[in-house]
Amino acid sequence: MKPEISIILPCKNEQEALPFCLKRIKKIIRQNKLSAEIIVSDSSTDRSPQIAKKERVVLVSHNEDGYGAAYLQAFDRAKGKYVFMADADATYDFSRIPDFISELKNGADLVLGNRLSGKIEEGAMPFLNRRLGTPVLSFLIRLFFKIKIIDSQSGMRAIRKNLIKKLNLQTTGMEFASEMLVKAAKNGLKIKEIPVNYFKRKGQSKLKPFSDACKHIKFMLSMLNAKEK
Repeated sequence: MKPEISIILPCKNEQEALPFCLKRIKKIIRQNKLSAEIIVSDSSTDRSPQIAKKERVVLVSHNEDGYGAAYLQAFDRAKGKYVFMADADATYDFSRIPDFISELKNGADLVLGNRLSGKIEEGAMPFLNRRLGTPVLSFLIRLFFKIKIIDSQSGMRAIRKNLIKKLNLQTTGMEFASEMLVKAAKNGLKIKEIPVNYFKRKGQSKLKPFSDACKHIKFMLSMLNAKEK
């Protein structure tokens, strides 16, 4: 029988956090009696693949680099009606999975976790990311594309599986987060934001704030140019 929910974790060298994430997700699935599968989309050179195999989850191994690439590799393997997405670094509260799915069942097409309206653990989000990077990128998305969201860069989100192909997602880096939002709005999807808490990650961060921000802005400008033609 097909699972109702596909939970996808993009993973690159997360051997410190991955065991915690997988055990926590499995506990939430049991407690809430969810029909769900867990997919680890992995391009690691550490022990992350072995951990995923030991935990008996679906392992999608590939050599593609980038946040977006990990999801693009995993989407075709997802069997669920709903796809839940979150980072494999222990920063998100997986107990909220049922809330995201409930929002989809109640009519939303894409649900985002809003970290800026939730509780952010001390040291979880660098000052520049919290006060400058995320707010500025979110402002630009609101300004350019009229999307009423606060935290455009949240890695915790859920979407109806049948809408993913319609979005024709293509970017492979961190700008994938913006691409999903912009194309969702362009296709008339109903976007919902809910507050979520955010915690300190386990292991080393792979974010490159300046270059990642430039990729987001470059993508937005490309979409604006496309609209004008």
